[in-house]
Amino acid sequence: MGKLALVLFFIFCFFDHAAAELRDIGVDEIRQSQIKVRQPVPSISGLLPAHEKNKLPAALADNPLIVVHASRFFDETAAAAYGIDSLVAEFKAKKRPVVYLLDDQSARGYDDWYPGDKSPDYELFSAGGEHNLPLASDETTVVGGFFGSYDGSRGCQTLAVRDAIRMHFEASERPFTVHMPLRAIFFYDLDSEMREELLALDPETVSKAGILKIFYHFAENFFLTDTFPVSTEDAVGFGHPFTEQEADPAYRMGEPVDTARYAFELFFEGIKVSEFGSGPRKVSLRLYR
Repeated sequence: MGKLALVLFFIFCFFDHAAAELRDIGVDEIRQSQIKVRQPVPSISGLLPAHEKNKLPAALADNPLIVVHASRFFDETAAAAYGIDSLVAEFKAKKRPVVYLLDDQSARGYDDWYPGDKSPDYELFSAGGEHNLPLASDETTVVGGFFGSYDGSRGCQTLAVRDAIRMHFEASERPFTVHMPLRAIFFYDLDSEMREELLALDPETVSKAGILKIFYHFAENFFLTDTFPVSTEDAVGFGHPFTEQEADPAYRMGEPVDTARYAFELFFEGIKVSEFGSGPRKVSLRLYR
């Protein structure tokens, strides 16, 4: 059991006799208590990467597929399994790189890893979704989970999106697109209703106004945080940065991804549902079912 989970366990046990006093706990605190944490376990065995462990090319081209923490430890029901399996097969058929990010590369971690394909092109250790992948193309696809990153819940899939954006713009100033197929992404338990609502949302039967209503404040609820360092005083961060360097000493944090340096457009099934940020670096976030 991770440190956070252990602390929460003792806190709730200690106050069990005064449960009524917990009524005033905010949503953020509740969401934070849902997060599963375990001690990262890197190793050199397990899945069957087509290349030597952690050995990446100088550049990853052709819209790589990044699969983040597709483990029953986090996604107990393997809700994203079918979507991930179909995408892995699709990307391999098109000879596009497939990258697995695992938080636990021990036998236990591999037993929890549920995608049927156990031969990614690259298999990398990632404690929280962090990475320094050398992205050379102008787009990538990021799946797995958890989706969303806000002050109460810090999702690893969104951290992987954040780092994909950062890594692209370290090498290029061209606009960047991140594809996020929701069928291959899992959400926190308390956000799972939103996932189901989005998967059921058919643009053919729902008006654009109805879609925009669902996405009202979506970015603020799932992507933006204000508790981490940003480049200017009035900027807001996209997702959360990885701040536990001791858990992944090989990771390089880089500069902030925020609304002062970047301008974001959010799409659902090709319909622009929101935009935020005023920076010169253009990012398109494309959600689809």
